[in-house]
Amino acid sequence: MIMEEIWGKNPAFVVIDAQKKFYLDREDWSMKVQEMVSAINEWARVFRAAGKPVIFVRFEGPTCRPYDAPDGEEFFEGIEFLPGDTIVDKRHMNSFNDTDLEKVLRDKGCDTAVMAGTVAQYCVISTYYAAFDHDIKAYLAYGALAGTTQKLEDEVEDICKVLTLDRIVRFFEKGE
Repeated sequence: MIMEEIWGKNPAFVVIDAQKKFYLDREDWSMKVQEMVSAINEWARVFRAAGKPVIFVRFEGPTCRPYDAPDGEEFFEGIEFLPGDTIVDKRHMNSFNDTDLEKVLRDKGCDTAVMAGTVAQYCVISTYYAAFDHDIKAYLAYGALAGTTQKLEDEVEDICKVLTLDRIVRFFEKGE
């Protein structure tokens, strides 16, 4: 659900599992990943320009879908990972489970996470809900998710709080 209200004061942008090994069996996959990468990069630029953290969560180990190419651990082609960005490694669906994501957010003074990445209906939504258990306000970044189908992406956006890029820009510009 698209939100107008932003309850947190200091958000970070958290990109979950934007790795080649999370290839999804969709007819439109090539186009979808290009759109998602473009959106992730734009969201990251806005956060960096506002002096806010950009955190990439990287899944270690095999996925539920075998990916046999040697480049599986790499970010999707075109992802802009810059000096100053942070990487948090994980081994579970929920990015808070047995990681230092909460500590990284707290050390950076963040009380809010705006999330993007793959797979929307698994790792992204799992991390979204877990954030609340860690007293972190959570939102999804509109247009910066990939699910196994467009229908599942839409359903995730329907049940979670979602921010548009325009809304976060206004928040950074006006503080409201």
